[in-house]
Parts: sequence; structure tokens; C-alpha cells
Amino acid sequence: MGHRKFSAIIGTIGPERRASIDAIKEAARADAIAFNLAELRKHRHMTQVDLARRLQRTQATISAIEASEDNLLSTWRAAVEGMGGRLELVAVFDDERIAIPTSLTGTVPSPTRPNPGISEKRGAR
Repeated sequence: MGHRKFSAIIGTIGPERRASIDAIKEAARADAIAFNLAELRKHRHMTQVDLARRLQRTQATISAIEASEDNLLSTWRAAVEGMGGRLELVAVFDDERIAIPTSLTGTVPSPTRPNPGISEKRGAR
């Protein structure tokens, strides 16, 4: 009568299209992951001792940082850099994403565009 069962529609999607859809869903899930510092460290397959060595701190210090509910941005930056990454801070609005400097140099990475056609703006210092 003009409508089809969802299972019938899904059944018509080919394996290449299904793989594409699954990749998009996985990317969306990855963007939505929120970790505290301990979870991030574990996700990167590091122990507290590993991170402590890289940051020239004690394991007890790393434990205390991870137990804190309110770490400074500089603490997050040092920890992420100690894990081999870089910390990027982005202010997200409905119409734009603005990179916020996280270093003392005030360097702002290039803005990212959530949707084509949205103007890019740089964050103020």
C-alpha cells in the first residue's frame, strides 16, 4: 500500500554501501567519545607509570591528577602531549567551530567547518 518494511529497505543495500554506512556510524561514535584522563590514558594503552616517566613525575602524582574532578587545561595539555598527542580546544556553535589556543604562543589552528557553506572565523586571543 505505498510503504515498505524497514527490513525490506535495509535488505536492498549492497555490501559496499553497507560498509560506507558502517564507517560513517563508527566515525560518528568516535567523535562522541568522552574520556576522563584515566580513560584516555588506558585507551592509549599506557599505564600510570608509563605516563609518569614521560612527564617526569611520580606514579602517585599521575594517580592524583586522574582522581581530580577539575584539572587545569595545562594539565590536560601536558598529559595529552605526554601520550604523544596534541590538545585542541574548539568552541562549537550551531553555525561554526572556532579553535581556541591551548598553548602560551596563542597559535590558533585552522577552523574546521561542520557543514559546507558556513563561513570560517578565527577565535580571538
